[in-house]
Amino acid sequence: MGSSPLLLLWTADPKVVRAAETVAGEHGLTTRRADAADPAETPAVVVLDLDAPGAFDTLVDLRGRWPEALVAGHLGLPDRDRWLAAERAGCDLVANRGALAAALRKRLAAGAPRRGRRVPLFALADAAGRLGCVHRDPGTVEEPLAVYHVGSGFHACADRCPHAGAPLSEGELEGGVVTCPRHGSQFDVTTGERLRGPADTDIATYATVSDGGQLYLLVPD
Repeated sequence: MGSSPLLLLWTADPKVVRAAETVAGEHGLTTRRADAADPAETPAVVVLDLDAPGAFDTLVDLRGRWPEALVAGHLGLPDRDRWLAAERAGCDLVANRGALAAALRKRLAAGAPRRGRRVPLFALADAAGRLGCVHRDPGTVEEPLAVYHVGSGFHACADRCPHAGAPLSEGELEGGVVTCPRHGSQFDVTTGERLRGPADTDIATYATVSDGGQLYLLVPD
């Protein structure tokens, strides 16, 4: 009979440890502290204290060693900058120490395996009441991207025209169609489809997901 999946405790916070052990018991996970773990074991879940010395270096190391593990980080106090930095470094979820159990319980109940990284783009509140291009990102993926708010959804796509490289986000958006400001090529920002030349190819689109008041880009590992 195989052993239960492992929840690895990379934290010594007593409150978090007790809460994580409770959640682990509810989901059939075995808990083990990091200093007592077998290096050959691959955890299903890692709980990490983001306030511990060197925590962000540890996070990068954990993410590289166990790319399929669900990494949950906790903070003692709300700190938006550190929260976002942890997500960029590879945390699948971040929560204040008192809210970690509920957040972890919800994520485990969803049952979705980790596939790639969720990179935070912006707070949804920052785009409230705005339509059209609401965000530009020059370097998360291999090319600049823009995020458009069209109707009730957000759509991320390449921000460089394939014809001559002009930034599409500087062009006019009507409905879901952006017109290149340089030569007039048109693209549907919701699908990436080229609608009019001189460009002769579509533009890339990227998956996004909203969670906890943030919009995330889904970046495959």
